[in-house]
Amino acid sequence: MRISKLCIKNFRLLKNSTVNLEEDLSLILGKNNCGKTSLLLILDKFLGGNSFSFDDFNTDFKNELNSLLESYSEEVREPFPFLGISLKIFIEYEEHDDLSNIGDKIIMDLDPNNRVVVLGFEYYLPKEKFIALKNDYEAKKIESDGRSSKPQDLFSFVKHNLSEYFITSKKSILFDTNQQKENDEIFTDLIKEKIQIERIINFKWINAKRNVSNKDRERNLSAQSAMIYKKMEDKNINKDVIEKFKDALTETDDKLEDIYGEMFKEIIDDVKKFGGTKQEESLIKITSSLQHKELLEDNTTVVYGSENEGHQLPENFNGLGYMNLISMIFEIKIILHEFQMDKYLNPSDINLLFIEEPEVHTHPQMQRIFIKNIKSLLEKGISVKYGSNRKLQTIITTHSSHIVSESDFEDIKYFKKRDGSILSKNLKDLKDEYRENTSYYKFLKQYLTLHRSDLFFADKAIFIEGDTERILLPAMMKKMDNENELREVNMEGSNSLPLLSQNISIIEVGAYSQVFEKFIDFIGVKSLIVTDIDSVKEFPEKNEADEIKIKANGSHKMKKEACPVSEGSQTSNSSLRFFYGSDITLSSLKALSLNERILRKDPQSKKWEMDADGHILFVYQSMEENGHEEEYHARSFEDSFFHLNKEFIKNYTFNEQEEFIGSESFPSLTQSKMKQFVKGEITPYEMAEGVNRKPSFAMETLLNSVTKEFEIYNILTKEKRIIKQEFSNWVIPAYIKEGLQWLKTD
Repeated sequence: MRISKLCIKNFRLLKNSTVNLEEDLSLILGKNNCGKTSLLLILDKFLGGNSFSFDDFNTDFKNELNSLLESYSEEVREPFPFLGISLKIFIEYEEHDDLSNIGDKIIMDLDPNNRVVVLGFEYYLPKEKFIALKNDYEAKKIESDGRSSKPQDLFSFVKHNLSEYFITSKKSILFDTNQQKENDEIFTDLIKEKIQIERIINFKWINAKRNVSNKDRERNLSAQSAMIYKKMEDKNINKDVIEKFKDALTETDDKLEDIYGEMFKEIIDDVKKFGGTKQEESLIKITSSLQHKELLEDNTTVVYGSENEGHQLPENFNGLGYMNLISMIFEIKIILHEFQMDKYLNPSDINLLFIEEPEVHTHPQMQRIFIKNIKSLLEKGISVKYGSNRKLQTIITTHSSHIVSESDFEDIKYFKKRDGSILSKNLKDLKDEYRENTSYYKFLKQYLTLHRSDLFFADKAIFIEGDTERILLPAMMKKMDNENELREVNMEGSNSLPLLSQNISIIEVGAYSQVFEKFIDFIGVKSLIVTDIDSVKEFPEKNEADEIKIKANGSHKMKKEACPVSEGSQTSNSSLRFFYGSDITLSSLKALSLNERILRKDPQSKKWEMDADGHILFVYQSMEENGHEEEYHARSFEDSFFHLNKEFIKNYTFNEQEEFIGSESFPSLTQSKMKQFVKGEITPYEMAEGVNRKPSFAMETLLNSVTKEFEIYNILTKEKRIIKQEFSNWVIPAYIKEGLQWLKTD
C-alpha cells in the first residue's frame, strides 16, 4: 500500500497542484519559494492536526472570497462554489495488503480491479457559514460607523474569526475506474464514522530549521540516545539487551547501597540518637535507585574520534555539519521507532516521512554521502508484530545540486512556478518524450545528474558550444555589467539586475543542443543558445584521377566542406538544422531578425516555432563592423573575435619597438599567422585556423585583459565614485551581446 498522488488546492503557493510520489523515495527539487515547504505544511496540518491560519490561503482565493462577499445574493440559485483548502491523497493497494484498517467504510468500490482509495481533506467555508460571515461582517461595519471608528477590513475580520466560520472535513471518496478520476459526489464522512486516519497514514517530518549551534546542542546527541532507548523499551524492541541493562543497574544498586552505608554512617548514627523511645522510628537507610531512562539522558555522552588512538572528544567539539548529519540520523531512527506504534499495535498501513532540506549546514561531500546512504537506512521499513514489514515512503525536498548529482533521475520531482501556481513534473516522464531516441535520454540523465544538476535550480540558462565560450562567457557577462553600470551613472542604462547577480546556469553542449531540447521545454527555463553559423559550401566530389564521382542516378556526387560565410550556401550546424529545419539555407539564417530567432514549442505539433514571446533564443555570428570600419561575417566565435579585436591582438604581437612578443602573450596561436593577421595579410577566418589550443587561447585573452577606472562626480551628492571597467581592451561579438541582453531582461 502506498500514496501514489497528492492533489492540493488553494494552499499558499499550491493553488492547483498535483504531485506524484514514488513507492520508496521522492526527491522534490526547485528554487527557493517554489512550494516545497508548502507541501510539507499542508500534510502536517491535515495529517498532523495542526491548525490553519488565514495566511495559508492562496492569494487568488482571498480575492475570490472578497469578491463573492461583495456580490453574493441568496436569491441567485447557482451551485455554491467550494471556498477553502483541499488535499486529496490517492492510495493504491495490492491484493496481498492487509486491508483491516481501511475496511468497508473507506473502500467505496467492491470491484476487485479497483485498488485505489481517495482520502479527501478540506478546510472550507460552507454556504451557511459564508452567509453568517457576510452578515456578521456587515453588522461589524455598521457598528464601527456608529462609533465613528475605522472599520475593520474583511481580511482582518476573517483572520481573527477564522475558526468560527471555517470547518474541517475528512472523507473517503469513490474512485471511478471507468473515468479514471474521483467522484466527489459519492463519499463516506470519516469524522462521522470515527475512522482513525492515523491508523491508515502515519506522517512524521524533520524540519529544515534544525537547531545546530554547538552551544545549544552540547548534549543533543546524548539526549537523542535516551529517546531512542525509550522508544525501544516502549515498543519491546531488543528485549534481551534492555533486560541485561536493567539487571546491570540492579547489581550496581546493591554495590552502591553498601558504599552509601559507609559514606553516610556518621549522619545515620546521629539520627539514631534522636529516636526517642522507639529507635526503629529514627532508623534511616540511603539506598541506590538508578533509573534507566534518566541515567541514559543525564549520564551518557556521545563522543567522536578514534578509540584505538585514545583521543575522543565530546559531541559539541564536532563541526556543525557532522553534528547535523549525525543528529538527523538519530532523529530518523527515533521516527522509525515511533512508526512502529507500541508493543500491542501494528504500524499504520502507510508510514510517510518528510525530510526538509537535509543539506542545511553540511558541505557538498557530506550532502552526497547522505543521499547515497539514505535509501539503505530506510529500505528495511517498519517491522510489524505479525506479517511482513511495512514499507516506508519518504519525501525529501532540496535545492542542493550536490544531492541531485547522487540521486536517481527517476525519483526527481521538479517544482516550478507557472501562472501563479506551482507545477510539479516527474523527470521520469521525460523517458516517454525521448522514446524515439533512447540514447539521448541516457546521456541526458548522466550529464544532468553528474555534471550540470545546478540547471534544476536556475532561473535562466545559457547553452554554449565549447571551451572558448565556457571560459570567456563569465568575463563577457562581467564586462556587460560594468558597461551598464557606467551607463546608469550617466542616466543612459536600465536598473535591471546585473547578469552575474542573476541565477544563470552555463551548460556546454557543443553543437548538440537538440539533445536538450525536450528537457528545456520540460522545465520551461528561459534559455539562450550560443552557437556557430558553421557555413559550408557544396562541390562535386572527385576520385584519385581528379574525375567527378557519379551517383547511380547519373547525378554528381556532392561533398560539403567548411568555408568562409561569404563562400557558403548551407550550414552544417546540427542544432540550427534541427530547430529551423534541415532545409534551412545560410542566406535564410543570415536574414532572421532577433524576434524570428526566438522559439517556443507547439504543444500539439511538438515542433519549435518562431514566437517573440518564446523562451529560447538562438544567437550566432552576424555581419559586423570593427574599429577599422571593416565589415565581415564570421563563421565561428574565434574568427568573430579576431575580426573585432584586431588591435587587441596587434598590441600583444609586437611591442613599441616592433619586436615580436606573440610567443609570450598568445603562445596558443600559430605565431606566423599572428604576424600575417596583424599586417593584414590573412583574414580572420584564416587566423581562426591558427588557434591550436582553444582553452589556452581563452585563458590568454583573460590574462592580457586590462581594467580601467573611471572617476564619476555626482552633482547632487557631491561625491566622487570610482567605477571599474574590467576587460576593457577587447570587444564582445555583437551576437553574444545581443543574446545576453535578451537573457538579462525578465
